Amino acid sequence: MDTALGFVGLGTMGLPMSGHLARAGYRVLGYDPVASTLGAAVAQGLTACADAAAVGGEAQIVFTCLPSQKVVRATVEALLGTMQPGGAIVDCSTISPQLAGELAQITAARDIGFLDAPLSGAGSGAQAATLSIMVGGEAAVFERVRPMLALMGRNIFHLGPVGSGQTAKLCQNLILVSTLSGVMESVALGRAVGIEPQRLLEVMDTCLAPTRVMDVLVKPKFDGRVPFDHSTDGLTMICKDITLVRELAERAGVTLPVGSLIQSLYAQAVAKGHGNQDLLAWYELIEQGVFDR
Repeated sequence: MDTALGFVGLGTMGLPMSGHLARAGYRVLGYDPVASTLGAAVAQGLTACADAAAVGGEAQIVFTCLPSQKVVRATVEALLGTMQPGGAIVDCSTISPQLAGELAQITAARDIGFLDAPLSGAGSGAQAATLSIMVGGEAAVFERVRPMLALMGRNIFHLGPVGSGQTAKLCQNLILVSTLSGVMESVALGRAVGIEPQRLLEVMDTCLAPTRVMDVLVKPKFDGRVPFDHSTDGLTMICKDITLVRELAERAGVTLPVGSLIQSLYAQAVAKGHGNQDLLAWYELIEQGVFDR
């Protein structure tokens, strides 16, 4: 492949995604601040770079998959310092539509395209290349990167101008956290009256309750296929996402009675020091009486 690609942010999502690109024959330059993660990327065919600027100095198209708005902005600014005109940045992080628009403006001033392309499908979807990818940005830039996106995801949606992808992702996150919160409260309630989670989920599987959230996220945790992980800032990350939902709703003048309550509960849990809790262990916080009555 003639086009050199870059990938900044090689965590749970970025590492397998970048691997798919490398295995397809692309030269992929990668950067992550965690040395062990960068080493894992090299093992699957990436070329390691010292920082994001070094990636931008060699890649024509750079994908980013990063944990916060602050890091996304700093990374894009670093890339702009070294990328050549005519390149493109595809941000797969979850950020606000407003920030996506701001980044598109500053990249356009350097003749560099920008797409917001957030993801859904979790780590398992990234590994299997079955992600849903929601894209906002100019159609010409989208068509240019569509072949790469197709290597990383199964369902690719171009939804309109910059920010459209993030809007769709935030709506998806509202459904996700609302569903998960209900499931976790049900688990806590069932345990309180003597029904263990796995047995309760077996029952729910035959009722109207089952969803893809149950199949992809919940059941693998409770049947032992996927261990609970309290080292990934799970609640902190989802609190960031649902806070972006609330901010978007406020700008749009839309009241979210359930979403706003859930956001306040997640923020409460993080403020009390539970930001590293596995998202699927939310029921434990209920049992511990973490939340104000």
